[in-house]
Amino acid sequence: MKKMIFPQADHFQIPKALFIGAWKVWFKRFGEHDKWRKGKMPLGHSDLKLYQILEGGERFSIEVTARLMVPWSFRDTEQVDKAFFLMNPDVIRKTKLSDDSEEYGVRLTDQALDYWDSLTFLEQDMFAAYAEARIQADIESPSSHPVIIDDAGIDMIGEDIYPPMVPDKNATPEEYAKALVAWIDEDVFTPMYQRVAVEDSVSTWHDRLEHFFWPKPRNGLMQVSHSADALMYRAQLLAQGIDDGKEWDDEDKELAVKMAEEIFLQAGVPQKDVSWQNIYEVIRSAINKDTESKAKMNSGWSLLASFATHWLNKKEGRTPMICWNSRVSTSILSRLDFILVEAGHDSIPDCFKALGTIPGWGGTRPREMSLKWPDGYRSWKTEVNASEFAYLMVQCLNTEKNEDGSLKYAQMPIPTGGRAPWSMQGVQLVLFSDGY
Repeated sequence: MKKMIFPQADHFQIPKALFIGAWKVWFKRFGEHDKWRKGKMPLGHSDLKLYQILEGGERFSIEVTARLMVPWSFRDTEQVDKAFFLMNPDVIRKTKLSDDSEEYGVRLTDQALDYWDSLTFLEQDMFAAYAEARIQADIESPSSHPVIIDDAGIDMIGEDIYPPMVPDKNATPEEYAKALVAWIDEDVFTPMYQRVAVEDSVSTWHDRLEHFFWPKPRNGLMQVSHSADALMYRAQLLAQGIDDGKEWDDEDKELAVKMAEEIFLQAGVPQKDVSWQNIYEVIRSAINKDTESKAKMNSGWSLLASFATHWLNKKEGRTPMICWNSRVSTSILSRLDFILVEAGHDSIPDCFKALGTIPGWGGTRPREMSLKWPDGYRSWKTEVNASEFAYLMVQCLNTEKNEDGSLKYAQMPIPTGGRAPWSMQGVQLVLFSDGY
């Protein structure tokens, strides 16, 4: 059996290697890293909501680990019960935390360790990265309370670096997009991981993208792009079929589910109800810019929409979708908020009222803002309007010129070498890091 089963999450399954990778990551982040093989983790039995457990300072437990493995809708439900152990006897077992303690904990079985050791180093690193993504991604749950597993902070963009240009109060969205592009290009950026600088500071869109990583510094732009390319290719084929009015056959439906689940796995945002019907509706809504859609929408489904529309970058009159998660929304809205106030606004102008915030805690999120931005969580109206505004930034990067006629901004770096026109996906990676 190569799957872990979570009975209290409607029998949700994950690769066994992902759970073992998560076990190792939890020891590294919250326990004693060098003891992960033979170490014991507290059970952490609790019927509290996830945010309440974390507010109590409990991170290093099998209960917290398990809850971050399952989709958001199950994260406020206790996962580690008798059925959990009965379903996964070859991976974990109960044991006393110490010889002189009556308190029980959990350890990995010898079979689990042997299985992990049988994986290639590349496979081990891949699954550990997937587990790390569960911590670094937007952590959603049924509760509206913030779920904070890493420390959050408050950061006021513009406090030290003033934007190089501020449009007139009644300027067009295009002018505000240009102002944001210029500001991000000039602003100094320090790559951060767990709120600690991991590289020297850089500036410009080009250099920011070259220093992108996810979910940890060892996974840079080349590794991330390599793992995403195959999924983007398959998402494009499926989306083009919908755009051409073709019906998906059985093979398309199977590929759609496999593709979506891998996207969610890489991003650390597991979802429930990953059916071909739901995937179809998300892609259809994305390519048609359906602001009234009732299709699935959150940070995970927004990423699927982005993957499925990247090919629209080269289609005149079409708009690729951006992954409007907490980091990307924080980057754009915190900067746009500052520029709008500096331009003389004391409320959000009509042209930006559909841009909404996405909750997220960690790094420098949430950031302090002056205007009252609406909630854009799970909103297709926000998804479409945010994509349209971000695409203005893409167009600015590709067309803005200096007085001598040369391009003002360096072209987008390609992971395998060389440069190309900026795409929505390249822009969103820069914004993703900027919004940490």
